[in-house]
Amino acid sequence: MIVRMKKVSIVIKSSWVDEALDTLGELGVLHIRPVATIGSDTIAELKKKIQIMDEVVSNKPEHICVSESNKFSNEDGFTIAKQLLCSIDEVKRIDEEIKLLITDSKRLEVWGRFDPKEITRLKEAGITVKFYKCQKSELNKIPENCHVNIISEDGDALYLAVVSNGNNLEAPLEEIKLPICGIDEIESIIKKKEDQLLLAQNRIANLYEAAPAIKKTLIQYKELLNYEEAKAGIGKEENISYLVGFCPETLVGSLENAAGKNGWAIHTEDPSDEDTVPTFLKNSRWTRLFQPVMKFIGVTPGYNEADTNGIFLIFFSLFFAMIIGDGGYGITLLIAAFLIQRYYKKISKEQILLIYILSITTIVWGAVTGMWFGFEKLSQIPPLKMLIIPALNTYSVESEASTMRLCFFIAVIHLSLARIWAAMRAYPSFTAFAETGWAALIWGMYFIAKSLLLHDRLSIIATILIGYWFVSLILFGEQKNDGFLRGVIRGMARFLMNLLSGIGSFSDIISYIRLFAVGLASKEIALAFNNIAMDIGFQSILLPMAILILIFGHTMNMMLGAMSVLVHGIRLNLLEFSNHLNIQWSGISYCPFKTQYKNITQRSSNQTMKFIQK
Repeated sequence: MIVRMKKVSIVIKSSWVDEALDTLGELGVLHIRPVATIGSDTIAELKKKIQIMDEVVSNKPEHICVSESNKFSNEDGFTIAKQLLCSIDEVKRIDEEIKLLITDSKRLEVWGRFDPKEITRLKEAGITVKFYKCQKSELNKIPENCHVNIISEDGDALYLAVVSNGNNLEAPLEEIKLPICGIDEIESIIKKKEDQLLLAQNRIANLYEAAPAIKKTLIQYKELLNYEEAKAGIGKEENISYLVGFCPETLVGSLENAAGKNGWAIHTEDPSDEDTVPTFLKNSRWTRLFQPVMKFIGVTPGYNEADTNGIFLIFFSLFFAMIIGDGGYGITLLIAAFLIQRYYKKISKEQILLIYILSITTIVWGAVTGMWFGFEKLSQIPPLKMLIIPALNTYSVESEASTMRLCFFIAVIHLSLARIWAAMRAYPSFTAFAETGWAALIWGMYFIAKSLLLHDRLSIIATILIGYWFVSLILFGEQKNDGFLRGVIRGMARFLMNLLSGIGSFSDIISYIRLFAVGLASKEIALAFNNIAMDIGFQSILLPMAILILIFGHTMNMMLGAMSVLVHGIRLNLLEFSNHLNIQWSGISYCPFKTQYKNITQRSSNQTMKFIQK
């Protein structure tokens, strides 16, 4: 449910700003909307430092364990975060240098171990040594007065050291430049670099013991940033300051009480259509289960839009089951959920319950279709065979048409629910009748889709439904408060545009056939890996290989199914359904101004400057 909000305006003396923000921060109910331009060096610097600390905290290596030591309890977390970033950059730099040195060492292996300085000294003594790479057939190109030493061979390629008295040695071969140092010296440098790398890594591990101090400072910085942004967004007129925000209707009383105690002038009103009102979702125990998915997607409905969590949960569970399509996979997911709940305590109650729901619906779908890891013989076991719905039996040719019909039926139910919901939201305006016309069109397109794709006889009902849509759209689709006749004229003028949208409704229904297509692909992948394993045999010495192929194949199939759910299962809710319910997902989340620590404003001016100067 989207909680009703009130627009709140507060007027105070400019000298009361800090105390007012302190009181509002403790209440934590007002979503402040800036009425002045937000932008200052202090805010920019705070954001920069918060970003640095966030990066350090979020990128902590898993192998580093943070102790409960109070070693850094009095240290400034940002200073430690800067030291950590410098050490992390140092580790990356040294690691790259070591990799380059190892590459140079491998490149020099074909020349053996020698000191390039000795070659230089020989040159000073009048003896020239040059290195070449050539083919065996090119040896005759070397001058006869030179001494040739074959250092190593790589197929037809030869690596040569050519020695000559004097400095006029020239040969038409690929010359290899003399390295700066030899392998022994490179290995010595690598050893020193590795020691430096170990010291830097130990320093990082030691500094990460200050993670609690960094997190504590990070909270303080975020709170200070929150305060500075709120203060910068307050409007000022001479000695008077004013701020505007939004508060849940049921919590306005606490603001009015605070205003009375502190002498503020406060005015509350309903938000206008021009206001950008934050969305405060209050979920029931049922709708809260779908919140993990919505948080993952990262979308919020607008304030005047609908909260769809409940209906999304129902249809998403169905889409998930049809896409995964296998009861055996559902059982695997159920076992995984049990193990996660028992051994991974960080997972939320909503997340684990959602996994249980999805696994159970997948098991049910697998039972009625007879899919158990893609093995037909499993579906013929008497208890499992009794659960199969013959029309949906996945091993029956006729089931494909039945499943497609089911997909179309799910589509028409899903989309017409959106239109009926939109009609209920629009009632008692004339637009509600237009929405019922769109619902009728969806059912008409349903009969047309079955006729075109499944060769069913086209019912006369389709013509009646489409006719109702035509009439309702012209009569009620463009009605406003300027007269019924003008609305009818607008409806006629815009009918061609609406006709295109009507054709789009047909494609929306067809879009649900993806549930059948992806489920069929999952089935075929399972059957393919089962056949490969059967060809290898389960009674030969290759039994372990057959088992590994089954494990790999079905694991990959489940992963592909999970990816398909993200692409298709979520899409049908967020695009097709939401489009018919006129949800744009353009909302901003309700984020009230609040402070964790008391009297944050009393220490903001001096403490913020101290933090900025560090």
